[in-house]
Amino acid sequence: MLYLIIGGCVIILIIIGIILTLYYKNKYTFLYIKVNEAENNLDILLQKKEEILLKINNLLEKKKIKDLPDIIKLKSKKLDHHTLYTELSNITNDITKIIDEIEDKIMDRNLQKLLDLLNDNENDLRAAIKYYNDNATDINYYAHRFPSNLIKYFSHYPDTELYTISKRESFAILKNN
Repeated sequence: MLYLIIGGCVIILIIIGIILTLYYKNKYTFLYIKVNEAENNLDILLQKKEEILLKINNLLEKKKIKDLPDIIKLKSKKLDHHTLYTELSNITNDITKIIDEIEDKIMDRNLQKLLDLLNDNENDLRAAIKYYNDNATDINYYAHRFPSNLIKYFSHYPDTELYTISKRESFAILKNN
């Protein structure tokens, strides 16, 4: 009788273990699919941002603006999404700073269209990064909880790194002075 009770408990524990394993494995799979989808969207948006910045840079070069950031060097480097996002954000800040300082002299319809495209791209990038960060945060949350951390360890799921969303500074104060 005692062996029957112990055997039943062991079978119940095995069933619970299998259910938990399947649940967390599906949870991780679904979250990694969402993170990969966000990375694909980010790749497209970062390429689009790079193209817009190149067009803005070319337009500013035609207007004889000096000390522009070198976007072409960035294009030749093989960077991961996180580094590329940071570099493009820095270049965007540099270009907007230059434009804000001499906006009265250089602003025209073409530059305004490109700046509007850049602004729309920034909004799309922020949305994609928020989607990525939300899912990566869930992955990191489950990675530090028992028993889901065991599933992650034995399934060899990679770690996820969060993006830091950088906000563009407004230089309207400088224009008024």
